[in-house]
Amino acid sequence: EACPECGTLDHLVACGPGVERIAEEVVGHFPDARTIVLSSDILGGVRRLRLELEAIARGDVDIVIGTQLVAKGHNFPNMTLVGVVDSDLGLANGDPRAAERTFQLLSQVTGRAGRTGKKSVGLLQTYQPDHPVMQAIVSGDAEAFYERETAERERAHLPPFGRLAGIIVSAATRAEAEGHARAMRRAAPASNDIQVLGPAEAPLALVGGRHRFRLLVHGERRSDMQAFLRALLAAGPKPRGSVRVQVDVDPQSFL
Repeated sequence: EACPECGTLDHLVACGPGVERIAEEVVGHFPDARTIVLSSDILGGVRRLRLELEAIARGDVDIVIGTQLVAKGHNFPNMTLVGVVDSDLGLANGDPRAAERTFQLLSQVTGRAGRTGKKSVGLLQTYQPDHPVMQAIVSGDAEAFYERETAERERAHLPPFGRLAGIIVSAATRAEAEGHARAMRRAAPASNDIQVLGPAEAPLALVGGRHRFRLLVHGERRSDMQAFLRALLAAGPKPRGSVRVQVDVDPQSFL
């Protein structure tokens, strides 16, 4: 009824295509179909998941609604249609590896259909049908996609042709987190081959009641990233009060 952060009443609404909400829509449109929801959040743990996967493999289920868990190498011999809701969502998180990861995930999930040679169809809901990832999935030309992705990363000096480090500044208030992050940015040592970008609010801006801002440190492949970060932390303000600073070299997540 009320926002736990600011206390505003009657401003919270359900949004987003969660698996439970999609399952409700499916049941409404196909009331006679045998449906099942695959999600690691559902009670029952590993045993329940194993039983559900066995039921799907036997053909006891008509429609499977699931999270990314569906893509994880399972064999569904009778599956001939796969649909992905908001398939381009992963392209908008600011991760330099977003295109690669989205391509891999969509290749895996669409590959669940037609594994026994049966005619199959994959449907992707997207706001970016002309994006190289979507075009590569449609064409099935993985080699061309990876050649293009490699060339783009080399031009931008992104891994593996460059170095990255993420700095997350979090605090109990937004002002504290942003202020400390900006002070760190101003204290960054001068460098010919390393630059500090940001700060910007992290994609996950509020976690556990803490506000989060992110700095991105980008350097040439030959650069001494560790030495630069040590100098930056030494020159920058020391965390006080509720402020915390986390450094992640060669980050695998940008959330």
